[in-house]
Amino acid sequence: MGATVQRLSGSSSGDDISKALDDDGVVIVEDFLAPDLVAALNGELQPYIDACKPREQKSMYDGFLGAYTVRLHGIAAKAGSFPDVMIDPRIMAVMDQQLKPNCTDYRLSSAELIEIRGGETAQPIHRDDDSWPRAAQSAAPLVVNVMIALSDYSAENGATVVVPGSHKWDLERKPEPEEITQAVMSPGSVAMFTGQTLHGGGQNVSGVPRRGLSVSYCHGWLVPVENSWLGIPLETVRNLPERAQTMLGYDLYDGTSRGGGLINMYEVGSPRALLDG
Repeated sequence: MGATVQRLSGSSSGDDISKALDDDGVVIVEDFLAPDLVAALNGELQPYIDACKPREQKSMYDGFLGAYTVRLHGIAAKAGSFPDVMIDPRIMAVMDQQLKPNCTDYRLSSAELIEIRGGETAQPIHRDDDSWPRAAQSAAPLVVNVMIALSDYSAENGATVVVPGSHKWDLERKPEPEEITQAVMSPGSVAMFTGQTLHGGGQNVSGVPRRGLSVSYCHGWLVPVENSWLGIPLETVRNLPERAQTMLGYDLYDGTSRGGGLINMYEVGSPRALLDG
């Protein structure tokens, strides 16, 4: 029998989700977002998706991102429904358990719209923790990803490829075919996986787009993948809930209780001062 991904209901607690991540490195939580919220996110993002031009293939990294894949950052500025999703209490509860053992607080690493279109090839399997040097990975997981399905995720249209249990492997180990599966799920469901779990975008042979939001959270002492300071206007940030502002980097990181110091400073203080202007 091949690999499978554990499935939980949308009413599952943060404890239940975190335990599944500890066990398998990946879990699907079904019906996590209500249909009207999924519809709102799709509607808000559609104009930006329509305006997105095909990526020019200039480097190997462009190939990693995909020739037939739409990618957008700055989601908090593009979709008014997103900030509340970003700080959903269930997600925060999972991040508290997965990340706070190695930091005093975490922040958004990246929020990315990913729409895999027909003809896209499979993305190389990788670990998100490898966005940072291996020297930092003694504090693994450095990041936890919440992949939100905004459309059906099927084996044919590029559902995320995952390797359950790979978060416990030696970093050089390669998966066998029978150890690889896909996060097949319906709109509103999410696949959560840790930064040490092998995964990648699937091949789309159906011609039907696969749309999702990849929302990841990292230790507050790391440089995030997405530069939200430049991607989200300050006026937008000023109108967000305080916890969302913190997720976007507008707070001091105080590591003194863990033997560290103060980082992410602005004018010898907190960048939250910028929100008072």
